[in-house]
Amino acid sequence: MKSGEAVLARLWPVVLQAERVTLRPVTPQDAPAVRAVLSDPEVRAFLGGPVSEAGIEARQRDYPTTPGMWAVAPAAGGEVIGLVSITADSRFAGRAEISYQLLSSAWGQGLGREAVGAVVDWWAAEVPNGGPLIVVTQERNTASRRLLEAVGMTVLDTLLEYGEQQCLYTPGSEETALRWARLLQARTDEVERRRGAEERATAAGRALPENLSALTPEQMQELCPARHGAYGRICAREIGHAADLHLGRSADGAWIAWLATAAPAPVP
Repeated sequence: MKSGEAVLARLWPVVLQAERVTLRPVTPQDAPAVRAVLSDPEVRAFLGGPVSEAGIEARQRDYPTTPGMWAVAPAAGGEVIGLVSITADSRFAGRAEISYQLLSSAWGQGLGREAVGAVVDWWAAEVPNGGPLIVVTQERNTASRRLLEAVGMTVLDTLLEYGEQQCLYTPGSEETALRWARLLQARTDEVERRRGAEERATAAGRALPENLSALTPEQMQELCPARHGAYGRICAREIGHAADLHLGRSADGAWIAWLATAAPAPVP
């Protein structure tokens, strides 16, 4: 986002009020609530599991001084029920990312929807030039996906992270989604080209044939049949290789490498 940290620092502290929840900056007194959220196996089921003890202690120290980190509490008063944050997206410069975690006792009541919706509305109203907003959630986390769709977010892309398929959401219209899809594709292409050059420079990569299009049908039969979407990229590695990173050539001849197993090549 455009100086995202500076924008948040300038506006911080911010208190957001929804119908049934209040979002306020995390304080040192919220340390027990931070621990409860970060150590709960149910809350962390789609987030890589409970945070380590050292990680919890570090976040207890850092959250009270971090612009964009809110504690969520019932508007009528009571204990903190969760955390919502907005930070710079680590995947792609220029975006802001929302994260949210609510204790299981607060699930199923629409409180998460109110909290996330309040942050989305605030960002749109107060930081119009702060950069596009995204949320990433696991594809199989249906409850989280329903929440995001309820606040007007649209799936922009899917990606593989931490061994799981993720959905990347953004607020806005189909036009917004298409605009971001183009930017994401440009980023993906850049990453795949860098990875491909690195893999080609290894001993295994140098042993691969330079001209894949000149391979005989017999030689093609020995290669991994994975392709990448509509591009028809043939994986240059042999059948049976660890299928977490495929190496091949782009349409313009550059070496590229892509993650995850893609659809097999059609049988001629």
